[in-house]
Amino acid sequence: MYAKPVTADAQVRADVERNRAAIIEGAITLLGQSPSSSMQQIAEAVGVNRATLYRHFTNREQLLTALHHAVLADTAALSEQLPTEGPVVPALRGYLDDAITIGERYRFILMYRRTDPGMFEMEAAATLPVVRTIRRGQSQGEIDVRLDPVFAAGQMAMLVVGAVGLVERDAMTLDAARSQAQIAFGNAVVPARR
Repeated sequence: MYAKPVTADAQVRADVERNRAAIIEGAITLLGQSPSSSMQQIAEAVGVNRATLYRHFTNREQLLTALHHAVLADTAALSEQLPTEGPVVPALRGYLDDAITIGERYRFILMYRRTDPGMFEMEAAATLPVVRTIRRGQSQGEIDVRLDPVFAAGQMAMLVVGAVGLVERDAMTLDAARSQAQIAFGNAVVPARR
């Protein structure tokens, strides 16, 4: 059996996707080091000309939206890995550590003000598995039943943002912020002693 020949259109589409992926990856790296980098600086760092960058993203806002989509996709993929059986608290602790790692990678976008209501819907969808896991933990007696699961999932997200923000301000090392987030998580979800 012979492989189908690659058409010119397929090659162009592959090049376009490759350029877009390179722009996003390069922007993540550059903006993580220098959040105020210009579109020109992003193009130079990626190794594409400005025209190519602007064909993909007509302005900085569109690029930042694409980067926010990337962080939400990574967060959703992480959330989907939460187990549906077994102890919940250790799984959520692991999730929190991994979420902080993702947050550190995308710290510039976590600190960016978002106004697109569609992003909030995507954030809610990305954390839905966390909410389900928290509910399961409540039914197993691992998590305080007085906590609203949506609020608790939001707390976890705020722990990530808080930890990353402290690292960004050089107020703490990443390891220290991660450790403090774990302590705060444990204090927030453990059932109250009677």
